[in-house]
Amino acid sequence: MKNLTLKESSPFLLSALSGVLLVLVFPRYNVEPLAWFALIPLFSALEAKTPQRSALFGFITGMIFYTWGLHWVNNTLIHYGNLPPIISFMVLGLLASYLSFYTALFCYLIKRVCKENPVSLFLFAPVLWTALEYLRSTHSEYGFSWLGLGYSQFQTLPIIQMADITGVYGISWLIMLVNVGIYLAWKTGSKPEEKNMAVRFLSVTALTFSLCWGYGSFALKQDLPENKSTLTIGLIQGNIEQFMKWNPVHQSQVINTYRDLTLEAAKSKPQLIVWPETAMPFYYQESAGGTQFIQELARQAQTPLLFGSPHRENRDGHTIHYNSAYLVSELGTTQNRYDKVHLVPFGEFVPFRKLLFFVEKMVEMIGDFGRGEKAEPFKVAGYLAGVSICYELIFPDLIRQSVKNGAQFLVNITNDAWFGKSAASYQHMSMGALRAVENRVPIVRAANTGISGTIDANGALRDETELFVQAAQITQISPRQRELTFYSSYGDVFSGLCLALTLLLPFLWRKP
Repeated sequence: MKNLTLKESSPFLLSALSGVLLVLVFPRYNVEPLAWFALIPLFSALEAKTPQRSALFGFITGMIFYTWGLHWVNNTLIHYGNLPPIISFMVLGLLASYLSFYTALFCYLIKRVCKENPVSLFLFAPVLWTALEYLRSTHSEYGFSWLGLGYSQFQTLPIIQMADITGVYGISWLIMLVNVGIYLAWKTGSKPEEKNMAVRFLSVTALTFSLCWGYGSFALKQDLPENKSTLTIGLIQGNIEQFMKWNPVHQSQVINTYRDLTLEAAKSKPQLIVWPETAMPFYYQESAGGTQFIQELARQAQTPLLFGSPHRENRDGHTIHYNSAYLVSELGTTQNRYDKVHLVPFGEFVPFRKLLFFVEKMVEMIGDFGRGEKAEPFKVAGYLAGVSICYELIFPDLIRQSVKNGAQFLVNITNDAWFGKSAASYQHMSMGALRAVENRVPIVRAANTGISGTIDANGALRDETELFVQAAQITQISPRQRELTFYSSYGDVFSGLCLALTLLLPFLWRKP
């Protein structure tokens, strides 16, 4: 068989280049400006290709992007799922293939619908990308929004401010618009007879980007309400290794670590102290000694404690476990409990168990977890706190429900030890920046091994801890005093509009 010529191989290389550029946009590389150009090579690879061939190139881009961007899955599956490396790579490959299906479908549909019409491509590509990203992120318990394009701009504060209207998906729409606009301006500008069209593409792209940047700059300059009262919070990062958490031999060490860090934080007189997800190696309210320990510690610290602990109930002869968060007052009374609503695939349940019979959950407890039903805020120091656990932070609609229910700030407790020192912890933290902007509320985050820290209402990250160190981090926030944002009130209207246009535009452009 003859080797591919340079001309024949160039589409493969171009689609691979887009995959590499997309990886570099996200943590820990954080070369955010590349996002505005990363998909231009892929568009070039699709020139004069059939829809089927275009789907192949889209799949190549996706496989490189998601396999590399999610490589930390291997660490989790090997070290905590006890899978052989070859099986873990197979699972990662299945996940990357599933996600790459969306980029393949994107490429297929833009060629099927737009053909070689540049105006149709300019209008349709951003809408289609946003609709597909929205679908893969939100459907059922298998939704997965990780590495959504809009999250890549978490450090570019003027750009992400529009999320208070559009959600994170509006940022994805803008990034795709700029990519396709620059590509079309470059492509049509090379032909003398189409230079006017190139100018139009570039002008509309530049104007749209400028308006979004202008809105963001304006939003950042807005003063907070006159009531600038602050809340002081202690974030406890125990840095407890996974093998220690439920080993009775290490129980005293775990308890003493949290006691010492809590009393250290209490010296700063915080109004709330937050521990990570499943911080204690016992069932709160079921272990008499453990329950007494936490209640007495809250009284000693004279500070409410918000912490993660498993909880279980017997229903119809079956034991149901919950991943829960509790609030204990400074008087030692239990005030609230929140049961996690959105569970982690492979961490708290095994999806498609019959197909993936060889995969076990990567937790130390027996049986799949039950799902909570609602997200009612906790009342803390005169304010309402919306609580989320771990993975829930990546779901925009779930988080906004807490704010719509009255939450004035958000607390996320997590255990990212599963990820090791990979990019995953940084990716996870960065996604919280968009939740803060969407709802204009600050977020505090306590993680077992990091990253713990604060996200301001404008998306700025601060007071971040290092990974795999013990810390008693003191931070201050200004709880929300303003009205609900458009996004908090109405949710994914923008994404829904993109989905509707995805279904409508092909019919409008169909020739009679």
